[in-house]
Amino acid sequence: MDFYVLEENEDKAMYELDLMANATRILEKYFGEYPWAKEKIGLCETPHLGMEHQTLIAYGNKFKYTKVGNQDFDWLLVHEFGHEWWANKVTNRDWAHMWIQEGICTFADALHILEIGGEQEYLKRMQSTARGVQNKLPIVQGDEIDTDQTYHGDIYGKGAFFMHTLRYIMGDEIFFPTLKRLATEPQYVYENTVTTDDVEKLFSTAYGKSLKPVFDLFLRTTDKLEISLKQTKEDKYRVQVLNLDDEIPMDVVTSSGKQKIIISKTPVTITSTTFPILDQDVYYLKKIIVE
Repeated sequence: MDFYVLEENEDKAMYELDLMANATRILEKYFGEYPWAKEKIGLCETPHLGMEHQTLIAYGNKFKYTKVGNQDFDWLLVHEFGHEWWANKVTNRDWAHMWIQEGICTFADALHILEIGGEQEYLKRMQSTARGVQNKLPIVQGDEIDTDQTYHGDIYGKGAFFMHTLRYIMGDEIFFPTLKRLATEPQYVYENTVTTDDVEKLFSTAYGKSLKPVFDLFLRTTDKLEISLKQTKEDKYRVQVLNLDDEIPMDVVTSSGKQKIIISKTPVTITSTTFPILDQDVYYLKKIIVE
């Protein structure tokens, strides 16, 4: 690992390299070996905030850290370094699918928080990400889009949150190996560029059923998941999805505690002496319509 650091910051360089070594271990856990292991891991201090470059990322965060758990977290270092996998190894075929590298790389930042801070810190990060989603434009607007059209904030945050949603729907035992396959199997990496359809087919095949309705809703529209919650008796509630042709899991907190149910356009009845809370931990961008 090389760090081209300004002379006045030389005393900070070795600690930053320690953070980079830890980031390498975390990224390799989820996405496979560092893509350019035969060359170098490089960092160059710049006046510009940051930019991914193959084997030498630009770093301008001025050694500003936040605490996650009891460890220092340098978001800029982690994010730009993550692009060695998501952009420099796995590359979208057209600007239209830019969320693949920006969104999944932003999700990688959250996985770093998961590793050093635990599940609750990760959930706090994703809940904050959900609050920042603007939904002014779809993430995927077509098949051939220029840079001016594709670059808006949601390809980062909403793209990352979509991966969070997929993690919940699929479960860790399927989701994480599939994500690693996207970052390691030959048909998706280096000269073999990818599209949203490629990603959807990979995850659908691994899941054993089509995830296309979920991909279409959250990536190709600005709609949120619409859920109807209607009280039918004193202790009975009817839950159904209004705008998704699929069955999906959802956590529900009732008087009996938290349980996971499967919801769809077909109504499901739950029993509770208290008002149910749907998706308390925020795995979905949603609108709940209470009747």
